[in-house]
This record gives sequence, structure tokens and C-alpha cells, in this order.
Amino acid sequence: MLFRIPSRHRHGADHAPAADIRRLGLDDASLFGRHLHDLAHEDFRDRFNGLVSDEWLDGYIARSLKHGIVLGAFDADRLVAVAELHRGIDSRSGQAESAFSVLTDWRRKGLGTALIAALLVAAREDGLSDVIVETGSQNVAMKALANKFGAHMHFDGEQSTGHIDVREGLRLAADAGVATNAAAGADESTAERRAR
Repeated sequence: MLFRIPSRHRHGADHAPAADIRRLGLDDASLFGRHLHDLAHEDFRDRFNGLVSDEWLDGYIARSLKHGIVLGAFDADRLVAVAELHRGIDSRSGQAESAFSVLTDWRRKGLGTALIAALLVAAREDGLSDVIVETGSQNVAMKALANKFGAHMHFDGEQSTGHIDVREGLRLAADAGVATNAAAGADESTAERRAR
């Protein structure tokens, strides 16, 4: 699955280089790790609700790439953002929890919108109906982004949690003119990956 982010979806950031979004595989583990280490200290801490060891992070990356859906946004060969979907223990529930990381210099350029749209397409292709979004209560940008796709965020202490109905989120994306069609043949399908 390959998504090209047209400049018109980048909220006035036409001067910034285009980015491509594709599914990451096991061979991308070092790129994924480098991306996470490139996050600003506070962003890394927020992403993992604290600091983690390199050993733990390596295990997380391996599990995510093997069992989850991980999409990466690239500026040439540089991985600038990642969106993840992780199923819970009951994989029949149709739900998956999302996680996002975007390098500081790529924020507020429409990349989050494109990543969520691509993640919703991947969720639909994987038979998921509900994407869970959790973020710190202070993360106004992420809450607004989730709301754009139909999530209703609820506050619980220092966390905000919401659910995006996959079909409704894709409808809202289409209504807003966000591209949700992948270029054919750019990556193996989920069914092909699971068959291995």
C-alpha cells in the first residue's frame, strides 16, 4: 500500500516536499528505531508514557512490525512519521489501538491527517471497524485530529480516549477531500502477509 500526499492536502504547506506513506515490514526495523530515537525527548516520553530501555524498544519494534499494522511516511529516504495499529487480546473484537509519532519539523503540514486516513484504509482492509485513539489530555493537536475523523474524546485523568468508526472516518475523510486510495501494487496486502 502506497499513499502519495498531494500538496493540496497539506494545509498551505505547498513549499514542503511531498511525502509517501507505505506499510513497514520487518526489514524496516532499523528505520523505525531511528525514527523513534529522532523524536524530541518530550515527544518520545509522551509516545511511550515514560522512558524505555533500548532492549524494550527493540522488542516493541519487532512485535509491532510482526503483529501490527505500521505505516511510515517518508521524505525521500527519511522516515518522518509513523502510524500504528495494534489489536488487543481478543482479535475478533474488530478494535485496534492506534499510536502516532511525527518528527517536530513535519507537524502542522497535514501529515497527521494523511496518516490517519491511510491507517483507516489499512484498518478496513484488515477487517477492523473501530480504531482507539489515546493521547495525553494536553495534546490538543491530536485530539483535534481525532475529532476530524469522528472521534469523541473522553477525559480520564491525564489521558484522553476516543474511538473512530472506520467507515465513518473514511466517509469524513472523503467529504473533506482527503485522499484514501492507495497506489496499487506498491506493497503486499495484509492477507498475503498473514499467509506467510
